[in-house]
Amino acid sequence: MSHLESGAMKLEKDWYQVSEILEWADRSLREVTRDHEVSTELPPDLPDVLVDRVRVGQVLINLCENAAKYSGRGGQILISAEISGDSIVISVADKGEGISPREMERVFDRFYRVAGEYDSEEGIGLGLSICRGIVEAHYGEIWVESKVGKGSKFSFSLPIEEKEGSRLRLP
Repeated sequence: MSHLESGAMKLEKDWYQVSEILEWADRSLREVTRDHEVSTELPPDLPDVLVDRVRVGQVLINLCENAAKYSGRGGQILISAEISGDSIVISVADKGEGISPREMERVFDRFYRVAGEYDSEEGIGLGLSICRGIVEAHYGEIWVESKVGKGSKFSFSLPIEEKEGSRLRLP
């Protein structure tokens, strides 16, 4: 966390498809979601993004771990991606217990933990704060949509940049 805040964290950026990031994180994702039903929705025409695959993979792992933690055993988790303007938006959605509007304002704060029915004593409340730092280091944004009793959807954006030699042309 201190590396993120001080700007000392070095990103090892390269061009990746979202599917390649998921493949890199696959073993960890399977471990944290082993008792859940996970599906993905990735359009085949997503452009490559210039990211640190390990760091963005960490964001996905953390979001999936939280989705699993706050959902009952066997709960559904959906990982999806889409183009929105000049960004790719990646989302992790669950059908868990959801987050109250009051708590949604604080979920990305350091050391804040949402109390819930399925919550264990694990974690100290830095995961989402670290996710925010990683996403912001990539010039993206992270946010949550949630309804109590219906589930939560955590999303983050990554800017689409023009890749030399590609057919993609940005304004």
